[in-house]
Amino acid sequence: MKRRTVLLGSAGVAAAAAAGVVLWRPDDRGAGHDAYFTRLNELLMREGPGHPVMLIDRARMNANIDYLANSVGPDKTYRVVVKSLPSTPLLQHVMARAKTNALMVFHRPFLNEIATRFPEADVLLGKPMPAQAAALFYAKLGATPFDPSRQLQWLIDSKDRLDEYHALARSRGVKMRINVEIDVGLHRGGLPEPEALDALLETIRGDAEHLEFAGFMGYEPHLTGVDGGLEHPAVVAVLERYRAFIARAQSIDSRLDPATLTLNGAGSHTLALYERDRTMNDLSAGSGVVMPTDFDTPLLAANTPALFIATPVLKRYDELRIPGDPWAAKLMQWWDPNRQRLYFIYGGYWKARYESPSGVPDPLYHSTNQEPLSTSASVDLAVGDHVFLRPTQSEHVMLQFGDLLVIDEGAIVDRWPVFQQTG
Repeated sequence: MKRRTVLLGSAGVAAAAAAGVVLWRPDDRGAGHDAYFTRLNELLMREGPGHPVMLIDRARMNANIDYLANSVGPDKTYRVVVKSLPSTPLLQHVMARAKTNALMVFHRPFLNEIATRFPEADVLLGKPMPAQAAALFYAKLGATPFDPSRQLQWLIDSKDRLDEYHALARSRGVKMRINVEIDVGLHRGGLPEPEALDALLETIRGDAEHLEFAGFMGYEPHLTGVDGGLEHPAVVAVLERYRAFIARAQSIDSRLDPATLTLNGAGSHTLALYERDRTMNDLSAGSGVVMPTDFDTPLLAANTPALFIATPVLKRYDELRIPGDPWAAKLMQWWDPNRQRLYFIYGGYWKARYESPSGVPDPLYHSTNQEPLSTSASVDLAVGDHVFLRPTQSEHVMLQFGDLLVIDEGAIVDRWPVFQQTG
């Protein structure tokens, strides 16, 4: 082979390799705030506190509440999940708009808060509590019209836990309403088979002074993303299993009327599956009201994000800066057009994803103090402008920012305090 041929061939390979490198380089995905976030940024520049805040868009939230309530329908109870909306005025707003007084609670301090703030509420525990937590609830209940013997259902997942609660009820001289957790396919706990119900109902029926059977709870988030409705095999399996527990209870006590029991299930992800179902009469939802990113699922496609973290830009650099060798930053900046500018924001490392400006790549590293945010040259923020994120969940993240700022029609219209996690 001639030398010229070899050189030309080598040049061709090099050119092809270079073209491949260029081909695989990321596209510029950056864009500045759209009209919606521009208005929010301007509002916070005028009236914001200058530190990270949690915003709720009231108009968007109202539309989401209406969608969920309409999906539940008039013949079932819409039960609002407190852990996903941990604020008294927020819950008051949702309950009033959805015309419900039913709540689901997952945390003992929240339970005492609910008993004080919502004395007319119908409350179902969303997970089995240790007996110590149940005892502390009664010890801290204080003077309130809330009557646990009528308005509270404790969730029981086993005979052993029922025995502990039974002992507590007798020692305190109280009556405890018992809702039984059943495993309808999630396999996270609850009674595994209808036959396991026999021993529980025998204990409950044996002491009507201290125990009362109130219903079932069968949670089924494994149905999230199901493409179909009641006819889908996975949905059919859940409902058949649920009905088997109801039938078993009626075989033990023929006087039981399912219409008088709380037959709870669903969640924001799956609530819409049951619009035509008559097995469950009590459906729960919380996060779908505000739509964190984990709830961007097919059955919630009509709902709109209504919850955002807003945090100020503290520093701006028109080049990429990273700890260590500056050449690494130059190479990264050359390779990725989305790393042309660098901002440092107030706080960071929340359970959240960047929403605006758009096209933000993953942070180079995380910091809860000043998180670095790299963007393309298409993003032009000044120090003092705000960056917006969508929480991945609401239940923990909403508790990290103090009062929730409620916005509507371009104004901050209210400030809603959140629950304390201890008490």
